[in-house]
Amino acid sequence: MTALLPYAVLEEQNGQPEMLDMFLHTARASKERQFTWHHIGKIANKLLSKASPRAIILTSPYLHWDLLKDRGELVQLWAAATSAIPYTDEVGQSVVDVLLQIAAVDELVPHIPVDIWSWLAKKPPLPPVCLGRYVGTHACVVEAVRALKDVEVLKSYFNLVWSEWSDLQETHSFSKTIALIKEGLSGVEMAHHRAELIEQLDYILGQLDLRFGQLDPRLEHMQQDPDLVKFHLWKIKRQYGKFKKTLLKLDKRMSPPTTTLSHMLTPV
Repeated sequence: MTALLPYAVLEEQNGQPEMLDMFLHTARASKERQFTWHHIGKIANKLLSKASPRAIILTSPYLHWDLLKDRGELVQLWAAATSAIPYTDEVGQSVVDVLLQIAAVDELVPHIPVDIWSWLAKKPPLPPVCLGRYVGTHACVVEAVRALKDVEVLKSYFNLVWSEWSDLQETHSFSKTIALIKEGLSGVEMAHHRAELIEQLDYILGQLDLRFGQLDPRLEHMQQDPDLVKFHLWKIKRQYGKFKKTLLKLDKRMSPPTTTLSHMLTPV
């Protein structure tokens, strides 16, 4: 399939998208985080420089961004394509998936235009299995989001990467995420943002509770051993439980103190 990709991109550019659509359908159906042959990185720049914005956006999630040559130039090419194509859920999903993949490569973060991060606020639905979801909680991504100092992007980022399908792969990421919650979501004015995220965490924790008793077929991409699957679920639940606890502590800290005088003035 990878060998056919250059031809499919050329055909799409000539007004015949059928082969490219077949590639994309196969890639999604495979549920592989890295679908393409890694050698595609050697020709990616030449391939995408001649591709349409649609082909660039929709094939980019399946490239190995950490292995590409001239990666900075490719990020610029990809960023230009995002502003040249109408928004759809499919396009939004691909852009956010790739954005998280690129941000997970520390040296590429400076090449990401600041306005691209606003795509997170569109909240396109990410599939359970995608590379962006898998690497999107890495420490360098958390740091990139923190540097923006934009609460809407921050909340949208958490809305996208927090789910019952994913956990934090790095211990360092967990501590940075806790710090980001405290730094970016403290204050009375952030109460409604915290409430929205707590509601999401309640849903995730509820889904994890349900799956402890039965192994959902969609969890096949994790581990085949039921005990290992349950351990993985327990690990995710523990992480999200701590995120919720941190948000609740911020709410408690912002609550007005009850004084003795207020008790005295309260009617019996």
